[in-house]
Amino acid sequence: MEGLEAGGCSQASFVEPGPAAPERISAVHDQRYVTLIERFCETMRAGGEVAELPTGDTVVTRESFQIATLAAGGAIEAVNRARAGSPTLAVVRPPGHHAEPARGMGFCVFNNIAIAAQAARERSGSTLVLDFDYHHGNGTQAWVEAALGDGGAPLGFVSTHAYPAYPGTGAFRESQVRPEGFVVDVPLAHSTDTEDFIGVWASLLGPLARHLRPKTILVSAGFDFLAGDPIAGLPVAPRAVDALCGLLGSVAEEHDASLALILEGGYSLGNLRSSGASLAYDFGKHSSDVHVPAAATPRDPRLRAMASEILTWL
Repeated sequence: MEGLEAGGCSQASFVEPGPAAPERISAVHDQRYVTLIERFCETMRAGGEVAELPTGDTVVTRESFQIATLAAGGAIEAVNRARAGSPTLAVVRPPGHHAEPARGMGFCVFNNIAIAAQAARERSGSTLVLDFDYHHGNGTQAWVEAALGDGGAPLGFVSTHAYPAYPGTGAFRESQVRPEGFVVDVPLAHSTDTEDFIGVWASLLGPLARHLRPKTILVSAGFDFLAGDPIAGLPVAPRAVDALCGLLGSVAEEHDASLALILEGGYSLGNLRSSGASLAYDFGKHSSDVHVPAAATPRDPRLRAMASEILTWL
């Protein structure tokens, strides 16, 4: 939030969200799982008791259920307020992209972006979900794979992520393109540098968006891909955030689509601050000055081969 203000986003524009409606959460998550989380949190003592969820891999307190519904509500609010040419950002925690329909994991309780994407899909139609977090959004992908067969509006999911890394999913072979949408996974070697990271997104985002023609674009904005993150990080410089902003703004403009970003990972306060400043600057009054990277073939032969194959699918 300090970074957003430094980049020109006034605190007067910040909006505090309300909790997501129960039916919005259950549109993505199994109701038995939602009830389990609520009752489990209610059994905990106030004042600091912590415990791991019965589904494993995520620690909660008595307040976690209520806070998680607020995070999901923030993602929905961001989508509702986004307009073509006027992007929004949901500054929420806990993150959400690891939460599967019936399981919380990886710091995540509810899948904020999937909940918001389903709401956007029902309201506006074709929806594109992008994820540049260091970790693969396995929960988002699980929801997308199930939703592709539900007869609803077209839906796409694109993820770059370090591989192998937590949670162990996101291999290239998991990618699929179907008439009703797609899942595209681009696993990155731990040595992937700034130019190749930008190159992958610059090569693929435009063609994939033209294939789907989205009315809404949602982004799992996890800034733990940046160098210096204490628990993750690739050798990628902060200028990659500006490049992503340029690409996202350009694609949203091309399709007259609304654009909403939802905070995921990122555990370096310095990187979060600089990224917030970039988002506010690049999507604010300086948006017309932001450089949009041209499509560039990645230098890494493995990334080059994956990008080339993905384009042949289209």
